Amino acid sequence: MILHTLHARHGGTARSGALHRSLPGISKKMLIQTLRELEQSGLIERHTLDSVPPAVSYALSPLGQLMVEPIELIYDWARQNSGALDQLQPRSTSRRRG
Repeated sequence: MILHTLHARHGGTARSGALHRSLPGISKKMLIQTLRELEQSGLIERHTLDSVPPAVSYALSPLGQLMVEPIELIYDWARQNSGALDQLQPRSTSRRRG
């Protein structure tokens, strides 16, 4: 979701606060933890901005740009099949609630 949001809503680069506002339901702690993992994986780059107060922005790396392509295909498929996906019943072992 973070890679998709960076690409689709922010043109590949966003400050951490804007990114957090674009991802409803994610805690700030989980967002930061996931951003660190994506940075360590080479999918995003972290940039410290010279501003007062200091700010941080995140950008898709060249590898992240390549990863966005298959992610966008999956998002397109999900949009095209949203009706069928909405009708799926949760598995008895699923944590997902109807």
